[in-house]
Amino acid sequence: MSLRPFRWLPHNGKRHAVPAELVPRDAATTLCGEELVIPVQRASSLEWCWPTCTDCDSAWRRVERIPAFPRQRTAASKRTWNIPITTG
Repeated sequence: MSLRPFRWLPHNGKRHAVPAELVPRDAATTLCGEELVIPVQRASSLEWCWPTCTDCDSAWRRVERIPAFPRQRTAASKRTWNIPITTG
């Protein structure tokens, strides 16, 4: 049993979210609505570098009540640092 209800899976040029309990050869629908079959072969290192599907990411965050990313900061939380820049 997975700790999270979904997992990421590279598909069609992006990393999509699918239900965590699916196994190879299962038919699936990503959180953004794409139909796919869970592959038998593991994704390559390059495929894991594909961008995250923003629709899947938003849907996952809604389900788990995770704040949107990037988080909006309030004026009080914005900090500036006064670091002097020196040259040679």
